Amino acid sequence: METAARARSLRLVFALAALWLALGYLNVARGAAHAGPRYRFWSFQHLCYSDVIALHGDRYLGGGRPVPYLEDRIEYPVLLGVALWLPSFVPGGVLAHFTVTYLFLAACLAAALAALARTPGARPEWLGATPALVVYAGLNWDLLPIALLALAALALSRARPGAAGALGALGVSAKLFPGVLLPPALAALAARRPRGPLLRFAAALGAVLLALNLPVYLAAREGFLWFFRFNAGRGAENSLWDALRLGSGPLLEALSAGPLLAATALACVAAFAVARAGGDAARAVRLGAALALVTWIATNKVWSPQYALYGFLAGALAAAPRRLFLVLTAMSLWDFYAAFEVRALRWAPGFRDHVFHPTGIVRASLWLVLAAWIGRELWRTVRTPPGEAAA
Repeated sequence: METAARARSLRLVFALAALWLALGYLNVARGAAHAGPRYRFWSFQHLCYSDVIALHGDRYLGGGRPVPYLEDRIEYPVLLGVALWLPSFVPGGVLAHFTVTYLFLAACLAAALAALARTPGARPEWLGATPALVVYAGLNWDLLPIALLALAALALSRARPGAAGALGALGVSAKLFPGVLLPPALAALAARRPRGPLLRFAAALGAVLLALNLPVYLAAREGFLWFFRFNAGRGAENSLWDALRLGSGPLLEALSAGPLLAATALACVAAFAVARAGGDAARAVRLGAALALVTWIATNKVWSPQYALYGFLAGALAAAPRRLFLVLTAMSLWDFYAAFEVRALRWAPGFRDHVFHPTGIVRASLWLVLAAWIGRELWRTVRTPPGEAAA
């Protein structure tokens, strides 16, 4: 009976995800007719912006296909640079480029949901049932690293450290966020003997990272390093710290990096302790990764609206309460409106100061509530004797 109920629930989650993706496509695809220099402002006014269309207009609208990193500076890691570039070979112009990319991202979401459905204790509805997918699925390429992170977590839960290490490396090579899984996974594997699983994880991680990144670094050093220089030089953008007028400087860097480092350290200590005690190390790793991920997006110096999808993935991995899901879904939809309405209004001081910046403070606070809940669950996992389920 329980298996049948879960199967019905999963079918509903996939059906909702398909509905949100279809609505999202219809909303964003209309911007293809406006690709080019005026696209950004038009899409801000119509609440349908997508980096996929915007960056196609910047790079490929005239028919050119500059090779990533060799001929084109790209502010993303190498796997995402390739994902941006390859659809430019599809005939049919901007709409075809966006459609192919969107179908690929839809497949990534399906893979993420399938992985979460097979991960013990996860709640796929956190990622698949949120209508935030309507506005965020096609905004950037984040569903690719999200799928890779979910698949890596599944591989760890099934005691396949080599696959987990390879998938983690692919995720980091798409965006840095999947890296939150790596430190607690290494800590958990290091806590147990024999050392074979730890060595397989580390070897696969290192081999895939080198295979993907070293050739690009050797062929186009400056283009490869642009991603790191670009992000290091950014100040507070759209984030909690932007709302608090911190701007840039050492204090901003400390406030941005400090919470992430603290959450990662806590994740590693907890995963090591649970694994050493013979407890559910895979769950401790998932909770630790979710804690670091939510802390990161809430306190990072830069906020992009689609980062909410990483928060929903964290909620799925941690099996967070549905009431938090509902609150954060509502917040994410409002955040999308505020983020692009302020741009449509050309940063009008009234809207910026009385709507946009307060939204940033409330948004960060709500994600930190989720982080606190995950931290509590992680502590309870450490305190739960092996063989017992946390109450």
